Amino acid sequence: MTNPVSTEQTDPIGEVRRAKARYCRFIDTRQWDDFAALLLPDVGIRMVDPDGGLIAAFDDRDAFMAVTTAFLQGARSSHHIHNEEIDLISDSEISAIWAMEDIVVNATPAPGQPARMHGYGHYHETWKRTPQGWRIARLELKRTILEFNDNQETQP
Repeated sequence: MTNPVSTEQTDPIGEVRRAKARYCRFIDTRQWDDFAALLLPDVGIRMVDPDGGLIAAFDDRDAFMAVTTAFLQGARSSHHIHNEEIDLISDSEISAIWAMEDIVVNATPAPGQPARMHGYGHYHETWKRTPQGWRIARLELKRTILEFNDNQETQP
């Protein structure tokens, strides 16, 4: 018996939807190798606060992964994406905007880590088709709300 091929597996936009869902699952379950594989080696990443100020910028996957894994060390997180706007630019490029929400909770934060971070915003992304599948070439996270709480007593 064979498994049917879903429309999403033959449709570029569906493939990117699935890849972005994996992005959220891989970061929350700390599957770092699988998470990193969704990013091109020379990915450009920018994170912007609600006032438009630059929070962080990375010009390659390894630098982003080093900071991300250190920031989330010992924490629990949940990332959600919603209401995507996806455009097929060409056979090998997709532009996507995703509404997002994330929360990071750390019962014993290390220096530089908040006890709790809760944010909303939009991912603005460019995806490129590679022989291994769709990968993120550019990601800009524009925050609309970003809250930090250093009080550990408010932890769930």
